[in-house]
Order: sequence, then structure tokens, then C-alpha cells
Amino acid sequence: MQHFFPSTLLAFGKDWWLPTNYSKHGGDIDMLFYWIFWLTMVIFIVTELVMVVFLIQYRHRPEKKKAKFTHGNTRLEMAWTLAPAVILAILALASKKVWDNYRYSPELDNPSRAKVLVIGEQFKWNVIYPGPDGKFGRYLLFPKPTDVAWPVGPDGKSHKFNGVPGPASLPYDKALGMIRDFIASDPGARLGKDYSDPDGADDDFASSLARPLYVPVDRPVEVQIGSKDVIHDFYLPNFRAQLYAVPGMRGRFTFTPVPESLEVQNALATPVHYKVDDLPAMLASPAYKDLVADVNESMAGDPHVNKDKTGWRLVNISNPSKPATVTRNGAVIDAAVLARMKAAGITEFTGHRPGYFDIACAQICGSGHYTMQGQLIVLSQKEFDQRFPAAPNAPVKTAMASK
Repeated sequence: MQHFFPSTLLAFGKDWWLPTNYSKHGGDIDMLFYWIFWLTMVIFIVTELVMVVFLIQYRHRPEKKKAKFTHGNTRLEMAWTLAPAVILAILALASKKVWDNYRYSPELDNPSRAKVLVIGEQFKWNVIYPGPDGKFGRYLLFPKPTDVAWPVGPDGKSHKFNGVPGPASLPYDKALGMIRDFIASDPGARLGKDYSDPDGADDDFASSLARPLYVPVDRPVEVQIGSKDVIHDFYLPNFRAQLYAVPGMRGRFTFTPVPESLEVQNALATPVHYKVDDLPAMLASPAYKDLVADVNESMAGDPHVNKDKTGWRLVNISNPSKPATVTRNGAVIDAAVLARMKAAGITEFTGHRPGYFDIACAQICGSGHYTMQGQLIVLSQKEFDQRFPAAPNAPVKTAMASK
């Protein structure tokens, strides 16, 4: 929900004011901000005007050589003491309600919520999704110089690393170096993953490094936050969501992207004509991992394009009586889809890379802090399911119906 206030007139451009909100709880946060802003602004202006009046009225003048002493006005002093106290109490109660609705939202217990674990490190965000069990395993457990054995590997067993049974068998300095090598040895070790935890056996973590954060539209999303090294601040300006990532702690909050966010993020992207022969090399770049197909009525003249009961699609016309689907509008383009395109004789198609919202670190976390940026992409539930087919993605209908 968008709120219009005269405060927008203070800005000469949209970027001078609050970024557009695309979360359900963000409207309450914005409303609280507007009330506090205008209240403090009015008080500030009135106070400054009174001060100017007093400076002029009671300035030094030769004809007034003696100051007038006053004991004050009890009623006036009570008024300007009680009025701020009442105003601050009201703001405190309103702030607590808005904060509780965000930080301790009932959606944290909603069985339909999607889940994601974000681990901050200098200078990137790592994104992990749960498997079919909907649970995350333990992370951020790293070997110590006093450990006699290395952490267990993906097979559930502890092995020698570079011929060394454990860090404790090395001098301290060499143990630290070996631990650094161990952490860099595989994606799980880099995140301090506990491979012995059965809850994490099906987690989607292998490609977590600095990948976009994908969330389904119009569905509660629980974000769990941790840190690998120093304090970071996970901040989603367009969703009015922010929480510190503190080493040794796992925080969490929920937010619900509203439908408009999906429309906006798609509007941020420009459809482009792609040649199928060029795509294999392009898909090797992370920048094209989110490429989706645009198949619609504007392409109806192409024999490979038709529409069935589920929408527009590209088809293989080698069997005209029963054309096989190659890909559908909005589907992610990957190597399998390209292979089907080549088999169908399709040489080019129209697609786009979805627009994204910024993920920022609002805490100075080191010399490379300015590079700690991420992307949040809002997908439809169908696109989310296609991208994470193993995750427990389907909303619980009874819970959603009660909303």
C-alpha cells in the first residue's frame, strides 16, 4: 500500500525520499516514520521561531539597563513537561506495536512460510535454502587449533586432511594455516557446515556464495541471519527489513513481498533477442543464471509458438499433431532447455533477466564494505518451485486460505 503525504513535496526526485515499499508490513513502518518526521519537524520549526523572536524581543538595548527576574510559571512548566512525555509515550507504544509485528510476527509460525538462511562474511552474502524437510542444519562450526580430528566430511566420517589427522597435531601457527586451507577446501567447509547433522543433509548450500536471494511473491518469507566473521547488517530497503548478523547468534525475521514487487522487478528488465548458439557461453556467466523466456502473443506468427490451457509456449513442430513443449513463458533457460531448442530447430528467442532489489550491508564491516552488495529477486510461486524443486515450496492451502 502506498501512502501519499505532503512530505513527498520536499523531494525534487523520488530518490530523495524513502525508497518505494514492496512489503506488507512496510506501510506501518512508513506511517510511523511520517508521524515522527512531521512531529519533530513542526516542533523544530516552532522552537526555532520562538528562539528568533526572543533574540529580537529581549536583545540588549540602552534604555533597558536592568533585567527582570521571574520565578517562572508552574502551569507552563508542567505543560511543557507533560506534553512531550505524553507524545513520547504514544510514540513508544506505536513503535513497539510496529516492531513486534515485524520482529516477532505471527508469520514466524505460519506453516506456509518459505525459509532462507543468509550468512554474511567479508564481503558477500551467502544464501542457503532448506531441503524437503524444511529444516536447516548447523553452520558456522569451524575447526580449532586444539581439535584432535578434522570435522566429518560429506560421507559422515572424519578423514586426514593433507595427511594430517587433526589441527592439534601441528604447531599453533601451522595449525591456523591448515585450518584456513581446510575451510577453503569445499563449499560446506567454507560455511562451517556440520555434515553430521541430519537436518542439513538436504540443504541447498553448494552454490550459496554471493548468489541472489530468491523469494516467492505474496507469501511469508522467514530469513535467518548469521555471520562468519564480523558484525554485518542485512538490509532490504524496499522491504523495510533490517537485522544485524552477529557472530555466534542466529537472528530471524519475516517479510511478505506484495504482488506489485513481482511486477516491478520484471518491469526493471528489458526483453532481448538471443541467438541459441550464443547461449551456452553466456549461461556459463553468473549474470545469465536468471535468464527467462518471454513467449507471448507478439510472437504468434512464429510456427514454434502456440498457446495451450496453461499459457504461451515454444514447441517442437516435428510432430504437428502433438507438438512437444520446449519451454514456457517465464521459464528459466538452462542447458536442457537449450538442447530442446536446438532439437526443435529454434535458432533465436526473446528473453530477459529479471530485475532485482538491493541487499545492502548497513554496518561498516571492513575496508571492502562498499562491495558487500547482493540481489533479491521476487519470483512467482511457480517460478520459485521450478528453481528449487526439492524444497518444501508449496504453500499450505488451509493456512493461506485463512489469511
